[in-house]
Amino acid sequence: MKKSIAIVFFLGIIFSAWAQKAVYPLPLAENQKTKANMFHYAMPQTAFEVTVTLTKVREIKGYYTEYAQTLLGLTNVISDNKTYYKIQDVQLKPVTVPDPAHTFLVVPDKSQQQFLLDQTHTPTPWIPNELATYTTQCAPIPNFFQNYSDPSYAEKEDSFTETKIIDGVVTQVPANRTKLVNVTNSQKAQQAADAISKSRLDQYNLVKGEQETAYSQEAISLMLKELKQWEENYLSLFTGLVLEDEITYKFYIYPNTLSTDLFSFNPNKGLQYGFDIDKTDKLYILELNPNMILETVAADPESPAPKSAGFRYRTPVSMQATLVTKEPTSSNRDKLYDFGTVNMYQFGRIQVLPLHQHVDLQKIGFIY
Repeated sequence: MKKSIAIVFFLGIIFSAWAQKAVYPLPLAENQKTKANMFHYAMPQTAFEVTVTLTKVREIKGYYTEYAQTLLGLTNVISDNKTYYKIQDVQLKPVTVPDPAHTFLVVPDKSQQQFLLDQTHTPTPWIPNELATYTTQCAPIPNFFQNYSDPSYAEKEDSFTETKIIDGVVTQVPANRTKLVNVTNSQKAQQAADAISKSRLDQYNLVKGEQETAYSQEAISLMLKELKQWEENYLSLFTGLVLEDEITYKFYIYPNTLSTDLFSFNPNKGLQYGFDIDKTDKLYILELNPNMILETVAADPESPAPKSAGFRYRTPVSMQATLVTKEPTSSNRDKLYDFGTVNMYQFGRIQVLPLHQHVDLQKIGFIY
């Protein structure tokens, strides 16, 4: 009996010695087996949340553009419908996210299971690679312009005489007849121009004070505002409209080189990012300039680690982040923005900690 107890105690000592923590890079080799008590963590990398705000400009031709110069003396008018884009703002925000190329399987020993269990209960949040958003704020077409109805017909009176017998006497009686006739486009434009002149005259009379009623200052201001709006409404029939929509793109990039294409831009097509970047258009590029000489990153994460290997970690490298542009027909790069110093994890050297060393995994990686 005592001999059996001694054997069990000896086997327990052996089991405790081999039940030590191990950290294996993923994916595991074919000859490696997983254990029930385990979890995963990933090294951090620095991503950028890119927010680009565009202005979509819509130029809409007026109904009477061809008469703007002859009737109103205007030459700066919209002659054709056109849509184009302008970049309003570019923002870059560094965020720390998991690095899928450097993930590890952790098998804890008994003495560390509770310590690690406390940390795995609160996994670190992270941003998925696919996350992207697109929002737009459209400027509506004014109701007056959108719902404007051309006066296609006008009433015309014809005067003539009719022969009638009144009290047995043949008499010539004057008469008139109203009929509808088509209105030419130039006549329609003239009517709109007359409405502009009438509005301006009414504004002048209000300011001059020739009206019989003594209006208050607030009433005059309100009437002037209404008359000015009517003038602008009819004026848009000649000059056209310029509407600006605001479009915001938000997406994430994960740079692994010192130069990364953010997006391409074409005034006629707008913005393209991700796999849709068009190299034949103007490119917006993120450039990272190290503040020190980069060390070589350890090249062993994909090979099975020895049993003595502990947690891996890496410290970030300080870099200057700048946004530059490159035209498709030129090799020159023009600097646009300097985003300052950014700590880039993926360019840091990988270090291996000793076995059984307690580590705050929230500080060196992402638990999942």
